[in-house]
Amino acid sequence: MNKIKFFSFIIAVEVVVIVFLSVLFITDSLTTQTNSKKIIFNEEIIYTKGTDIPFTGRMLDTLDNKLIVEFNVVNGFKQGEFYLLKMDGSYAVLGHMNKNKNDGDWKYFYDSGQLECAGSFNNDEPSGKWIWYYKNGLMKCEGNYINGKPVGQLIKYDQAGNTSTVVNYQYGEVVSYILLNTPTNI
Repeated sequence: MNKIKFFSFIIAVEVVVIVFLSVLFITDSLTTQTNSKKIIFNEEIIYTKGTDIPFTGRMLDTLDNKLIVEFNVVNGFKQGEFYLLKMDGSYAVLGHMNKNKNDGDWKYFYDSGQLECAGSFNNDEPSGKWIWYYKNGLMKCEGNYINGKPVGQLIKYDQAGNTSTVVNYQYGEVVSYILLNTPTNI
């Protein structure tokens, strides 16, 4: 039974860790120059430095000289399209923010530029169908989320595209786990 909980944990972590680490790191460490105005982050609201006026404009900066961060700010909140770009201009992460929360469709990319996973958020929680891909482009895993919790079947595939594991969820809890010895197509 511990393997079931561990598998569930791994899948949930894959979705959440990438988004939250990138967004939290940006929120905690980003100070940039935009239209010659220094801006600062104060808790969740972005202000023009030296004022109590929430910032509105486009943010663009680099993280550790490895990623380019770009997003809109409206009245101090991250709002609209959100990008993490590699230095060559290709996407690392592409999504949408609504008042500092992940909202709408998000995509994550391998260093090669190939799609790693895609899904949606609703108020910062995974929602709807999420799909993960191997570097060879074949589907790695697919499942559905409601209010940040997995529901229904989560299907994992081997690198040849065959079904290897089926996990059934109800209300975010594992109700059955099938590990297939012989890969099959469902």
